Amino acid sequence: MQSSPAFSLKANPATRDIPIIFMTVRSRVEDKVRGLELGAEDCLVKPIRREELLARVKNVLRRAEAQRAAPRPETSLMRGRLEMMSLPNIIQVLEVERRTGLLYLTSAGRSGEILFADGQVTAAMEGPRMGDAAVYRLQSWMEGEFALESNAGNLPLEARVSRPNQSLLLEGHRRLDEIPRLRQALAQVEGPVRMGPVFREGLLHRPLPLLVEASSLDEWETLILLGRLITLGMLDHGPVAKGGAPRLGVQLPADFQGLTAFRTTQSFDISARGIFLRTAQVLPVGKEILVRFRLPGVAHPFKAVGRVIWSSPTDTPQGLPAGMGIQFLDLNEQEQALIERHVVEHLLDRAVKGPAEKK
Repeated sequence: MQSSPAFSLKANPATRDIPIIFMTVRSRVEDKVRGLELGAEDCLVKPIRREELLARVKNVLRRAEAQRAAPRPETSLMRGRLEMMSLPNIIQVLEVERRTGLLYLTSAGRSGEILFADGQVTAAMEGPRMGDAAVYRLQSWMEGEFALESNAGNLPLEARVSRPNQSLLLEGHRRLDEIPRLRQALAQVEGPVRMGPVFREGLLHRPLPLLVEASSLDEWETLILLGRLITLGMLDHGPVAKGGAPRLGVQLPADFQGLTAFRTTQSFDISARGIFLRTAQVLPVGKEILVRFRLPGVAHPFKAVGRVIWSSPTDTPQGLPAGMGIQFLDLNEQEQALIERHVVEHLLDRAVKGPAEKK
């Protein structure tokens, strides 16, 4: 009982309602008092009989349930319904009045908290969402109740917001306006949706919380991320997922050769199974050719024999660019693994950064 993990739990709004029972070998009254001061609901001295422990647990749970059922004391500085006063209006009023306190919001069994200091939003929580994402999510609540309490309390460090009030409200409004369009864009996606094993493996070896903990995102970020994953070919969907190899567009030259001298194309798409050369100088399907290319950031150059499996000298009505699809015939497993790892790493980066940061 020298440290105070119970105090930390009680100081966190997300865990403060969890009942705590201390069990100790110390029998002094001072030790029991200290345990209760740290936030415990009860304190038992060892040795403890099973029957006594069960009885104490039942009593603590009974008291906790009664406290949850009891109405909140009328100590609120301000309270009302979200149908009458939306969160943006609440934030603007509290900013003008330079209020300090903890704003509680409830709606359809959900709850959220926003911490204010001199009228500025400093931290927020809503379920697994923290900080800015929690504020954006709470802005979408059109019904429910709110109450501002004078006891400011503490929220976790990760719940801190990064924007001033007006920026939060404008960004939240923009996201709410875009959500219907993003939903419509994903409406054509048929389930089930699967992530290929090579991408799952990549996630296990890289610290990408935006992908791993998608539940911590607000709806706008989740829809944006899903759209990117599908566009980049990281998610398969439909009754029968295609299960193709991940493919990456590379803006570097690649050389190819049939019976004549090497020719050059300025960009290509690459996977561990083959390469798509973006060029109008195509060779017929079935032709075996030699290709050589580099990947950005990889010192090792590649040279491989491949077979043309698709070609078109012009862009097709289906939207495919002019070029040739070439299946590798002689790449060894080590080279295939190197290409696949490179492709996966870059696609994961693109999924997180978005189109504006693609290179």
